Amino acid sequence: MFVLAFALAASVVALPAHAELYYFIVGGLGGEAKYQEQFDKQVKDLAAVARRTTGNARVVVLTGEGATREAIEKSLGSLKTRAKATDTLAVILVGHGSYDGEAYKLNLPGPDIDGAEFLKLLAAVPARSQLVVNTTSASGATLDAWAGDGRTLITATRSGFERNATRFATHWAKALGDGSADINKNGVITAQEAFDYASREVADSFKATGALATEHPQIKGDGAARFMVARLGSAPAPATPALAALDRQKMALEEKIEALRLRRAELPNDEYLNQLQALLLQLADVQGKIDEAQKE
Repeated sequence: MFVLAFALAASVVALPAHAELYYFIVGGLGGEAKYQEQFDKQVKDLAAVARRTTGNARVVVLTGEGATREAIEKSLGSLKTRAKATDTLAVILVGHGSYDGEAYKLNLPGPDIDGAEFLKLLAAVPARSQLVVNTTSASGATLDAWAGDGRTLITATRSGFERNATRFATHWAKALGDGSADINKNGVITAQEAFDYASREVADSFKATGALATEHPQIKGDGAARFMVARLGSAPAPATPALAALDRQKMALEEKIEALRLRRAELPNDEYLNQLQALLLQLADVQGKIDEAQKE
C-alpha cells in the first residue's frame, strides 16, 4: 500500500491544482467631468472583460464615489481570506495619480491612498502570482517598489514625473476586449501581449498628431508572458449536466489535494500518505468518468 502511496505522492506534482483568477479594478477620482466620463468607460470595459474571463464572483470593481481608501482596504482584506497561494490576482488602477518626489498617491474620493499603503495591502493577499496594471498618471513612481516577489508591474509612465492624464488604459482595455492583441490567435490574451499592443498604440497615437509623447509605458517582472488576463470567449461549458457535475467534483478534489499538500508538515507521514492516496484514487475515478462521458 505504501509503495502505491509513494508513487501517487510523487505524481501529485503533475496534477494541476485548481487555481482561480481574481480581478480587482479601481477607478479613481476624475476631478473634471471629461476625465470622470473617460475613467468610468475604461472601468466598465475592463470589468466586462474580467467578468467574461473569470465570472462575476471573482471580480471586484470600485468606481466613482465608492472607490474610497476604506473600500480598497476592505476589498483587499476580503481577498486576503478568499484567495489561495495557488490563485492569481490581477489588479488594474485607472485614474489620476500624483507624485511629490517622494510618495505616489492614487487620487480617490476622500483621503488618497499612497503607494506604500497599497503595496502593504497587496502583499497581504496570499496569491503568489500577481499582476498590477497601474494606468494612472505618475504611475512610473511605483515601478521599482511594487514589482518583485511573484508580482509583475505594468505602468503607463516611466517615472512619477510624467503627470499628464494617460491614454494607456483605453488601449489596454481594447487589447483585452476585441482580440487585437492576440498575436498567436489562441483565444487568450497574456499580459505581455496586451502590454505590447497597448504600448505600441500609445506611441502611434502621439505620432499621428505630431505631439510630444507624455507617457512611456513600462513593464517589470518575469511573469507577463505566462499571466492570462483575458479570454476572447467565455470558457466552454461542459456538454451535459452530468459532465458539469463531474467537473465540479474534480475541482473540489484538486482543492482538497492542494490543501493537504500545504499541511504536509503538520501531519505524521503515514496519515498524510493515507489521506493523499484516498484523494488521488477518488480523483482518478472521477477523471475516468469524465473521459468516458466525453467519448459518448
